[in-house]
Amino acid sequence: MNSVSEQASFVGKPLSKWWAVPAALATGALLYFGSGLHTLPALTWWAAVPVFFVAPRLRARAAALTAFVGWLLGLTNLVPYLLNDLELPPIALSFLLLLAGVFTVTVLFFRALVVRGHPVIAAVAAPALWAVLDYVLTSFSPHGAFTSLAYTQVAVAPVNQIVSFTGMWGLSFLLMFPAAVFATRRIKLVGVLAVVAVGTCLYGVVRLNGTPPAQPVKLAILSAEGADDAGWPNAGGPAILDRYKPMIASAAQSGAKIVLLPEKTIDVQTTELAKLSQQFQTLATSNKIELVVGLTVLGDGDHNRALIFHPDGAAPTSYDKHHLIPGMEPYTPGERLATYQGWGLMICKDLDFPPLARQYGQLGTSLWLVPALDFVDDGWLHSRMAMLRGIENGVPMARDGSKGRLVLADANGRVVAETDAPADGPAVLIGELRPGIDKTLYTAWGDWFAWLCGVIVLAGLVWLRSRGGRGSIRHGQLRGLPVADLPAGHAAGDDAGDHHRPGPAGVAGGRETVGGGDGLHRAERGQRGDGPG
Repeated sequence: MNSVSEQASFVGKPLSKWWAVPAALATGALLYFGSGLHTLPALTWWAAVPVFFVAPRLRARAAALTAFVGWLLGLTNLVPYLLNDLELPPIALSFLLLLAGVFTVTVLFFRALVVRGHPVIAAVAAPALWAVLDYVLTSFSPHGAFTSLAYTQVAVAPVNQIVSFTGMWGLSFLLMFPAAVFATRRIKLVGVLAVVAVGTCLYGVVRLNGTPPAQPVKLAILSAEGADDAGWPNAGGPAILDRYKPMIASAAQSGAKIVLLPEKTIDVQTTELAKLSQQFQTLATSNKIELVVGLTVLGDGDHNRALIFHPDGAAPTSYDKHHLIPGMEPYTPGERLATYQGWGLMICKDLDFPPLARQYGQLGTSLWLVPALDFVDDGWLHSRMAMLRGIENGVPMARDGSKGRLVLADANGRVVAETDAPADGPAVLIGELRPGIDKTLYTAWGDWFAWLCGVIVLAGLVWLRSRGGRGSIRHGQLRGLPVADLPAGHAAGDDAGDHHRPGPAGVAGGRETVGGGDGLHRAERGQRGDGPG
């Protein structure tokens, strides 16, 4: 089959613009329930399919509008969280428009390659562009990788293990790959998709069964009801400490060797820090535990700080939070990592940023201790974001998300123990983890897959100009159909509206003149058995 007829069999006749409506609604519904604070992971794989499927058969502007509206509808699942839980101003919702724009660009890139006769390239280059844009957003956003779709698959083993090889960018690519493949309607590409899916799962199975043995350690994660004014010593701080004392003693009696408290447990001035630290040091020594506490230290720069108090009375290990919530945490960001006996300290939002977690992986930390503070509704999502960092680097994690989730997760992101932590009451989680790093290729090689996707995207851009181009879209030759069958200005989605322009000799408005002979486009001549060679 010649190239023109192959393109005709793939693209087919143009669709009515009204097909954009069900496509946008279907994508919006699938994304709405497949992502957000609580996800249905299977739906995420299908979210992009309706828009991708219709895009090559719609005009470019209609395809762009379909993609933008469909994705934006799906992202409305975050609106109550942003406005009510985080209490952000409505202008903050503009970043949802940016995310919808990223999807739109991806769809238009796919469409451009397809209508120019490169469906195989499109099936790979479009998911690669999606992964690249995910990487770029993560690199420059003050919220890190919060917006990535990759987190929707954290509960899906063994699929999520691919991030230990490619980073989360590999999972971003995979989530868009099925839509691009199905939209090309090429059986061979479906076979490639099946091979990729099987290979991903086999890799995950190997990872899940290859964790090195290590001696378990018992941990307790505690969350007590806080106070609006948690100041020490003249406000609610002493009462909060009194709530934790019996909980700490009980955890130690149950055999816990590490006890973890939340982020910002008490607010303390720098001048009073030594006296408060002595209180926690006494608790660590008397109970013979490693006690991890999150404090807000005010004065001399203000810091969101985590400290490990040791049972032998040694100086506490100190860590200042690196990544602060814009507009909500007016503190000085930390600059140094903190480790003790191979354990690494991070705080809450730090786990939204893959590079910081990878630095701890490169140090060979065998356990992450993470004081945190959630916003009630986002406890599940934020804990899963942290767990993906653990999978990327092969490190187990204890996370104290007060007002959210208390979680113990192993080096492969499997939940060992978990419980809700209400805002108005205590919560206790006790379990065992096996410290030890299961070294990963992502820790060693970093964001290599994102850069590979960048190369693929550049190749796709070059391919767009290597054959055909704008002139090939005009006048109907791309579809391989007689020009008379194509609406003016609509050949292969051409928006130039130039089908009524005078063309070269023998062509008027994109159609052959009577003097031109057979009413077929020039590209078809010489490729029909009944025409001149």
